[in-house]
Amino acid sequence: MTAPVRTRFAPSPTGSLHIGGVRTALYCLLWARHTGGQFLLRIEDTDLTRSSDESARGIVEDLEWVGLKWDEGPDVGGEFGPYYQSKRLDLYNKYVDQLLAADRAYLAWEDHAELTAERKAAEAEKRTFRYRRRQYSDADLSRFREEGRKPVVRLSAPNHDITVDDHVLGDVTIVADELDDLIIRKADGFPTYHFAVVIDDHFMKVDLVLRGQEHLMNTHKHAGIFEALGWEPTATGHLPLIFNPTGSRMSKRDKAKAARAAARDVAKAESYPKGDWGWLAQRTERPIDEIVAFMKKSHDGVATANAIAVALDLELPMIDVSDFRKGGYLPEALLNYLALLGWSPGDDREILTMDEMVEAFSTDRITKTPARFDPDKLRWMNGEYMRALPEDRVLELLNAWFKLVDTPVAAATLEQRRLLLGMYRQRMSTFADFAASARFYFVAPTAYDSKSAKKHLLQGDGLEHLSRARSALEDVGRWEVDSLERRLGTLCEETGSKLGKFAQPLRVATSGSAVTPPIFDVLAFLGRGEVLNRIDACLGHFSESA
Repeated sequence: MTAPVRTRFAPSPTGSLHIGGVRTALYCLLWARHTGGQFLLRIEDTDLTRSSDESARGIVEDLEWVGLKWDEGPDVGGEFGPYYQSKRLDLYNKYVDQLLAADRAYLAWEDHAELTAERKAAEAEKRTFRYRRRQYSDADLSRFREEGRKPVVRLSAPNHDITVDDHVLGDVTIVADELDDLIIRKADGFPTYHFAVVIDDHFMKVDLVLRGQEHLMNTHKHAGIFEALGWEPTATGHLPLIFNPTGSRMSKRDKAKAARAAARDVAKAESYPKGDWGWLAQRTERPIDEIVAFMKKSHDGVATANAIAVALDLELPMIDVSDFRKGGYLPEALLNYLALLGWSPGDDREILTMDEMVEAFSTDRITKTPARFDPDKLRWMNGEYMRALPEDRVLELLNAWFKLVDTPVAAATLEQRRLLLGMYRQRMSTFADFAASARFYFVAPTAYDSKSAKKHLLQGDGLEHLSRARSALEDVGRWEVDSLERRLGTLCEETGSKLGKFAQPLRVATSGSAVTPPIFDVLAFLGRGEVLNRIDACLGHFSESA
């Protein structure tokens, strides 16, 4: 029997929550639940220039949306709080001062320009730059203080190799010459991520840290800090990277790349001068300096990329949890899919409930090689959940989704939403699909699918059948599915025609295309007045174009 394990997820609130972060949090929760341990959430907000309360709230909200519940952390509390690093500065400073007093750490006074010059010199000499402790004269120190410099605190690197026994990758060794004298407190008085995370993992009694392989090299830095403080290092396991279908790493920068590529294509197609992005600033209503810097790759601002996407009618890659929420995916499906990106239950199951994942989860079945994100597989899985979840749960999620997006379908009453789900649930993959298909119920067509119109209206007696259907429907008493079906059935008997001869023209007239749910459900939902108005509009449209 595995002993209870305490795990944690510790995001930095510097942007939206990446789905790779959700997978990390999920694996941490699954292992904690499997072993009967606890799962902690900690917000690592020591980067003053990039962290924001808005981002922290967004991360917490996204984790709640996917259904990951933490035992300790923000909004929950716990024995080892506070769970925001910015509220734990006294604890970090206590141990920085302890290391300074023991001469394991020291003050370093070089400014950014000096360190940049040293790195460039090392690069020119084709050697790796490693910072080592320097001796300063009294004159140097006086000059630094007169210039208003604020020192950082660096930790002396161990003079021996460091080997980490990783739960996923096995032994990973970094030789002593590759270890830097790490900054543990910045000039602004805040600890670095590396130092704070070690202090917190120790005092929060974290047993296992699971995180992405991009953080592997940080583990050796943390091991050096644990050693300097005389503490047993927290165990680690590094998860496989998530790749795009094309084989590149799935990154937030993908949005910026897609936006730049689309802008360049438009610039070329519309013959704008090379490097002239004034037109893009106008369309996006963003400052020209921001747009120029973005196109020169000086920044990858998501807000800028989103503005370009809106202006150019571009669909950006889905990277963050918020993208999938707005895209109409279900949290149960997203978690299920992410669980299988780098882990398997040991059999051929693909649809697993949370309880089933908890029961089957084991760190020894986490893979080492990158996992490839397959959007089609996720869409398939989302469709399976659409059909399998209780109707009330799907309706609950649909109601929440309507608050995130701008769609006329959101005008539907609760009763209408149930009716529409009944019509579409068996065939839709996402709520976005649903809204696109059901849009015609709330916005009358102003154009008609050319192939559908040609086949069902303009060839043969399509328009005549539509006109006769209108006359028959006008006489219907109660506007209900059964009554509508009986009346058109009578019309078929009177004319010797099959139902399709009337149903397909009605579909085109009421929806703009020949693909809808059952025609009597459509007619009943729209109501007598709307149906007759749409038929008249369709007949008028094609009589004018004849």
